[in-house]
Amino acid sequence: MTFHVDASTGKALGLVELSGRLDAANSSELLKSFAQWQQQANLFIFNCTKLDIIDSSGLGAIVACLRKALERNGDLKLAGLNPKVSMVFELTKANKLFSIFPDTGSAIQSF
Repeated sequence: MTFHVDASTGKALGLVELSGRLDAANSSELLKSFAQWQQQANLFIFNCTKLDIIDSSGLGAIVACLRKALERNGDLKLAGLNPKVSMVFELTKANKLFSIFPDTGSAIQSF
């Protein structure tokens, strides 16, 4: 996971790049990091182009991050879901919770 703040739109956007696996082994790390990132931004984009696999724990962590962002009048959008990751969101209907974009550029423009 990498994180940086992009202010090119005039708003502080937290850009998070997820990579590899997001599962029970590291989903708690995402939640812990997200709490720290919220000190720098309240609008987030999770770039999932390098995310290979997500399980129910990983999905739960992303949903929890969305909930925490919304509680602080923020938002969290997803970008670049590959077919495997997208299928998990579709099968669980979690795709209805998120704004999902094909790439980070279009997600950034949506703010």
